[in-house]
Amino acid sequence: MTIFTFLGCKTNQFLRNNINTKDYVFIEAEKTVSDLQKWQLVKKGDQNYIERASGDAYLEFMGNKPITGKPNSPLIYQFTAPTTGDFQLMLMSSKRLEGVKSDWCNDAFVRLSGNFESGSKLSKKALQKNIKILQDGNDETSELQWHWASTAEKDRHVYNKFIYKLIKGEKYTITLSGRSKRFSVDYILLYNTAKFNNQKAKELFKIQ
Repeated sequence: MTIFTFLGCKTNQFLRNNINTKDYVFIEAEKTVSDLQKWQLVKKGDQNYIERASGDAYLEFMGNKPITGKPNSPLIYQFTAPTTGDFQLMLMSSKRLEGVKSDWCNDAFVRLSGNFESGSKLSKKALQKNIKILQDGNDETSELQWHWASTAEKDRHVYNKFIYKLIKGEKYTITLSGRSKRFSVDYILLYNTAKFNNQKAKELFKIQ
């Protein structure tokens, strides 16, 4: 495990938008000490690189099948809550279809551990286990571009949000596991829902 700090270029951009660093947690997906296994590091200049990735790098999952799969190649990220409050999780993500259906290659699994409670309709017990997180808009999102993924689908076609009640100073661990092949994650974000509504957060924190 490793504890992540805010990265300078992204934090500076958020500060220019008058966003207090206590109101969000920002983690570059590639900044993990976990064995990448079926995740591949993609850098600027590589084949299939998607332009405007934060830090000019991201992770693409190359296990399972494009349509589905069991949790695979877990990546561990540890962070400290900057303040007490409800924080919603979002991933900056992309899909590379290579001719398959538009609602494939667009999801992963997420779970959280630590001293928290649920801030959504999902139970704490559910949030402690792997839940599918898929791109908002599903098949309507275009491939090879960056889009937010924040939709939780624990049961088929029953959609919720990943909102956690965090405690200032407590340490938490996010586990991100692969689900569908050719799904990419650029960065992980948790934002304070008392400070931003979802639409505003998506605008402010998508800085490319």
